[in-house]
Amino acid sequence: MKKDSQQIFGLHPIMEAMLSGKTLDKLFIQQDLKGDQANELKELARNLSVSIIKAPKEKLNKLCRFNHQGAVAFLSPIEFGNIDEIIQGLFEQGVTPFFVMLDKVSDVRNFGSIARSAVSAGCHAIIIPHKGAAAINEESIKTSAGGLYHIPVCKVLSLGDSIKFMRNSGIRTVACTEKAESSIYETSLRGPINILVGSEGDGIDPHLIRMSTDQALIPMHGSVSSLNVAVAASVVMFEAVRQRS
Repeated sequence: MKKDSQQIFGLHPIMEAMLSGKTLDKLFIQQDLKGDQANELKELARNLSVSIIKAPKEKLNKLCRFNHQGAVAFLSPIEFGNIDEIIQGLFEQGVTPFFVMLDKVSDVRNFGSIARSAVSAGCHAIIIPHKGAAAINEESIKTSAGGLYHIPVCKVLSLGDSIKFMRNSGIRTVACTEKAESSIYETSLRGPINILVGSEGDGIDPHLIRMSTDQALIPMHGSVSSLNVAVAASVVMFEAVRQRS
């Protein structure tokens, strides 16, 4: 049964939603949930590449006050894109790919702000991981000024695999990290490019930094040593716009 337009709870209703083509943003399943129907739901979610978040019963009780049967899902207000198909389509059209990839950016306001800037900068897609990404809900859409309706958002199982696929397709990944030796003004942001940014708390996973083609930092002056991730992403995206114009 639906609780509202964004939340679905119960094993059978969630399966019916997925089978009818509804796109799920999050799927919470009780961590000790067993039974044939529970296994069927998990298998269906895996087949449809829906991210499963295992959580204790107390967490699900907070998400839903009704009899959820150990499963609570949130519908996505947008349809997710397929990054492989987008890359192929851009090259077939003779368009130079321009992407932004977010690692562990979980705050909905930051995500919405980045989406707003990405649309304004002419990015072709935002790439996020299945796990650890911000929820796409009314708040993130509002913060994006509706921008999330105008740019594909691609959820991928592995950011690393996507970076590798893009590298093999001729798309460079530039990791924006304060550990870099070169600034964004000294780094080429022309050509097919994927700009990688991380959360303010954790930054970019070191494994992804090693996989990136280049690393670049935003030069900082004064007493403040860092920028909000949404601001930092905007600075880098519009530096790319400047270089590419």
